[in-house]
Amino acid sequence: LPGVDIFEKVLFIVEFLPHIVAAFIVLLTIVKPKVRTYSLVLIPVAIVATVGLVGLHSHEDAWARGYDTSLPSLREAVETYITNGTGDLTEILESGKYAPTFGKHEVNYIITDLMSHTLLHLDMHNEQNMPVAYNKGNDWFRATLGEPMVYTSGIYKTGEESLMEAQNYKLDYVAHAIDLQKGEKVLDIGCGWGRLAKHFVEKYGADVTGVTLSSEQRKYALELNKGNGAKILLQDAMKMHLRDDIPKGGFDKITALEMAEHVGIRRYDEFLSSVHNLLSDDGVFYIQVAGLRRGWRYEDFVWGLFMGEHIFPGADASTPLGWVTTHLERNGFEVQRVNNLGSHYSKTLSQWLKEWHLAKD
Repeated sequence: LPGVDIFEKVLFIVEFLPHIVAAFIVLLTIVKPKVRTYSLVLIPVAIVATVGLVGLHSHEDAWARGYDTSLPSLREAVETYITNGTGDLTEILESGKYAPTFGKHEVNYIITDLMSHTLLHLDMHNEQNMPVAYNKGNDWFRATLGEPMVYTSGIYKTGEESLMEAQNYKLDYVAHAIDLQKGEKVLDIGCGWGRLAKHFVEKYGADVTGVTLSSEQRKYALELNKGNGAKILLQDAMKMHLRDDIPKGGFDKITALEMAEHVGIRRYDEFLSSVHNLLSDDGVFYIQVAGLRRGWRYEDFVWGLFMGEHIFPGADASTPLGWVTTHLERNGFEVQRVNNLGSHYSKTLSQWLKEWHLAKD
């Protein structure tokens, strides 16, 4: 609807769901018995109606934009390719033939997975996501991420850089953004395969601790950082504060590159509060997130759900920038600098696709 910020409404409902449910229960106790029955079905009916209207409007939008709606949807074409290799992936994605409509794949994912992860986001959900998300073999990721083994955007100065050069520029960018100094204690939350730890230790002389929930990532990161002093822990970041080996006075710098999305909307404040408590009084927190824009079209919505199912399971906190900065400020942080890396990410994705084609051949 014009002027209605759908993201804001959905985020509010998810974030404050326990309060909304409590208010609803209180309401049920004070309404007349005859009204109570209708009230009980109000929320399920509202959810079904919303999903139905989104699906209907996505088809109307596709028709108005000139798509041939007799063809499979974009999601259906991609799922067919994933299942049996039918078609050319680049042609499917870039031809403009397939409409980004909301259909059965999206509905099934929302019902069977997204709702429980988003509304509850328990510790066990994160653990259950590891096998399909990050423990499916480091060779699988190497085939796409290439030599850097970095699962976040690179930074390009000319656009002609190799993937390794772009990722090193990004790591230098992060180091300069936090004013990294020799000997400082750094915590890298969601350290992946350990490239940032290696870069910060060997180039800047920092004392780095990386944490990951993935046993496969930790194994790779330990080998990558063999002998350089970096510490790589198999650790749930949400429980980091419970450890007895936190540096006295806290970490000087904390980084979280495209990890906070996995924390979830429901637990975002809990995560940021924990990070704040782990920092020294004059510490610096660098957070990089991949989120959906507010002024979205159905392409954004369909791809967001696709990525939640196939690429980043459980990463429901892929939110607009303003939502992230608001929560940072709520939890005691002062936002000093914001940079949009969208164009750099586009180039990074293009290079990842080339790596994948080379490995596939």
